[in-house]
Amino acid sequence: MPIKERYSMEYTVFSILEYLHKRKNADPVSKYHVMSRANIPSQRPDRLNTVFDLLLTKGWVSVLKTEHASFFKITDEGEREYNRWIKEFLQFAQIFYQT
Repeated sequence: MPIKERYSMEYTVFSILEYLHKRKNADPVSKYHVMSRANIPSQRPDRLNTVFDLLLTKGWVSVLKTEHASFFKITDEGEREYNRWIKEFLQFAQIFYQT
């Protein structure tokens, strides 16, 4: 059985925030939707649950619960955190490529 590549928790959190950021004006999405479309398909469902619990605890996503599923959307606080991470990364990249 081949070993599946797993992404770090940080990468997974960032990928989810990025995906939800891109969809901030769209309807909330389910975990399954995120898992299949946010370029993190190899994550175990229990790990994804842990990530979403963390995002909810931090206030970076909100949840809309229905009878059959939960749907998630990025919050204003999640937007601020995502933008802060992007800014820090771009500063790192700028320093890295300076000669």
